[in-house]
Amino acid sequence: MLAQRLNISRQSIYKWEQGRALPSFANVILLSDIFGVTIDELIRGDDQLIRSLVQPPVRPLGLVVVISLGIAILGAFILLGVRISVTTVTDWIQTPILLGTMVLLGLIYQRQRQHIYPLSRVALGVAVIVLTLLLLPQVMDIALGFWAGLREQG
Repeated sequence: MLAQRLNISRQSIYKWEQGRALPSFANVILLSDIFGVTIDELIRGDDQLIRSLVQPPVRPLGLVVVISLGIAILGAFILLGVRISVTTVTDWIQTPILLGTMVLLGLIYQRQRQHIYPLSRVALGVAVIVLTLLLLPQVMDIALGFWAGLREQG
C-alpha cells in the first residue's frame, strides 16, 4: 500500500487526490522513486497542479475586506440615523470582537493542524463579522466628521 511505503496516513493521500493538500518535497522524491519517474515527469504530468502554481486560486482576503467595509458603512448610516452614538456602539462591540477573534483564530489553527490551508466558509464569515465590527466605529466617526464639516460650511 502506498501510504505504508511513504510512512503516512491514507487520509494524507486522499487529501492529495482531492486537491486539498500537496505532498511534501520529501514525499515527492519518494513518489518519483516508487513509480520510477523523474520528479519533473511527476510534477509536470499534473496539468491541474501546474495551472494552480502558475495561476494561484483567488484569495478571499480582498472579498472579506470589501464586504466588511460595505456592511460597516451601511451599519454606520443606519445607527447614526437612529441616533446611536459611537461610544455606545464601541461599548456594544467589545465582547463580540473578542469572541469572534478567538473563534477565528481557533478555526485557522484547526485547519493548519490538518494541513488544510484555504480558509473555510465559516472562518471567512467570522472574519467578515469581526472586521465589520472593527470598522463600524471608525466609519461612524468619519461620517460624523464629514457631516460636521458640511454644517460648518453651510
